[in-house]
Amino acid sequence: MKFFFKIVILFLIIFSWRIPYLYNTVFLAILITTIYYIFNNKTIPFTYFFQRHNAVILIGTVAIAFIIFIITLFHGTDIFCNIQKRMWVVFAMLWALIYIMPLLIEGKESTAFEEICVIICYVFAIQGLIHLTAYLYEPLGDFLFDMKPEGIKEKVLNARFNVARFRLYCLSGIVFVELVAAYGVAFILFFRLQISNSNHLYLRGWLRYAVLFFMIMGTSLAGRTGFVGLGLGLLYWFFFSNKQILIFLEQNFKNIILVVIAIVLAYNFLLTSTQRRMFNEEVFPFAFEWYFNYEEYGTLNVRSLEATEKHYYYLNDETLLKGHGETFERASFIYPPSDAGYMNNLIFGGIPYLVCLIIYQGLYFARPISLARRKNTFSNRADVALFLLFFFYILLLSYKTTAIGTIHIVETLLIAAGSAYVIQYYSQEKQNE
Repeated sequence: MKFFFKIVILFLIIFSWRIPYLYNTVFLAILITTIYYIFNNKTIPFTYFFQRHNAVILIGTVAIAFIIFIITLFHGTDIFCNIQKRMWVVFAMLWALIYIMPLLIEGKESTAFEEICVIICYVFAIQGLIHLTAYLYEPLGDFLFDMKPEGIKEKVLNARFNVARFRLYCLSGIVFVELVAAYGVAFILFFRLQISNSNHLYLRGWLRYAVLFFMIMGTSLAGRTGFVGLGLGLLYWFFFSNKQILIFLEQNFKNIILVVIAIVLAYNFLLTSTQRRMFNEEVFPFAFEWYFNYEEYGTLNVRSLEATEKHYYYLNDETLLKGHGETFERASFIYPPSDAGYMNNLIFGGIPYLVCLIIYQGLYFARPISLARRKNTFSNRADVALFLLFFFYILLLSYKTTAIGTIHIVETLLIAAGSAYVIQYYSQEKQNE
């Protein structure tokens, strides 16, 4: 029961949607956790705020917010711009995650990393289950759609393509590419658990397949970007488990067959003809656009990716040197609009700002990588590769959208994984003394 309580608390922080009186669910999670600490522990722990890894990231977040302030001040633009607001939201979510960390790993410090990974996978599996249920049950879907801000709903309703209404049938205040980018992180963590042959109580047998299935359904309905993380996670798993793949398939062949049969039966007998038609005409062409384009045109094109390529063009020296202190929405008189992440970073603050963002993002991985490299074991090599893969994933996402250091959910997941890894390392070292 306590495991699912942890899931609920982390769910409230990660997906952060608006609620009356408390502003959003992040503050609700903090309130619930505070009550738990007072009644269960008789004290409120702030231990992990002083962990070097967490403290450096929090200080770095404030530093980036200050740099953004200096850039806007220098250019005489909007000081409290959307980028500035975003960084303070990131700071609040990071603070909340560190605050609830003692609850998430209570009594499991020596296996903290595994515990956090499993909880994160369940959080996204439950989001996927909610999203799927809302898609199949129209009243719930309409209710979750109506919860979203008016600006986001208008964007969907007025969109010409690629912004299907069902993408908002999730219980999350953060949607579109930011949500599915976080799914990618969860996929990579899922496959890290497979490399270590996790025997966690809630990820054994058929449970792991159910978790993976709902995560896949969640990203299928929310957006395709999450499949980048799924693909990287699979490659990561194959690379570090290449000798065990056949053994894995042999040991799990029966479960895999049963899961496939269950999915086929559920699709053909539990869904109505209308629901199957919805999947065939809406979800599958959206989630697997590359496949449908290949079937129809013989090319593996994805329309949104093709559009992104057009958003890269020449920037003048002044822009590269110091930017303009504006986002593309406000600086359209200088350059054509662009959704590309690197272009947005450069036009706001030039190369110096982009370098600062990359350094800041590196803070999430520097300490875990440093600790993992202290021992040359298979597990440690896999951990070094894991955090390097996260870094690569963020840099890859930035080709399409503004991602480096600024996606709320992703940064929260990364500090959770990194902090848990550091806690586990020192807990195990203490046990070995």
